[in-house]
Amino acid sequence: MKMKKTIFFALLCVLSVSLVYADNNQSMESDQMIKKAQATNKIAIKLKNEWRDTRKLIKSAKKAHANKDYAKALELAEEALNQATMAVEQHNSQKDKYRFLDGYEKY
Repeated sequence: MKMKKTIFFALLCVLSVSLVYADNNQSMESDQMIKKAQATNKIAIKLKNEWRDTRKLIKSAKKAHANKDYAKALELAEEALNQATMAVEQHNSQKDKYRFLDGYEKY
C-alpha cells in the first residue's frame, strides 16, 4: 500500500512539473506571436495600409495573455499577424497603381 502511494505521489509530481512547463511554453509562444504581429502591423501603418481590425485583435490578444488564456491569445495574435502580413502584401501589389484619395488632404 505504501509503495502505491509513493508511486502515485511521484507520478503526480512529474505531471505537475510538466504542466507548469507547458504553461510557460505557451506563455512565451503567445508573447512572441503578439510581438511579431505588432512589428508587422507597424510596417503596415508606415505604409498607410493598416487594416481595420488588426489593432483590435492585438489588443484582445494582449488582454487574453494578461488573463493567462494563452491559447486564445495565440489564436488572436496569429490572426492579427495574418492580417498585418496581408496588409503589407496588399500595399506591395498595389503600390504602382493610382489611388484616387491619396492626393486629397484629410479634413
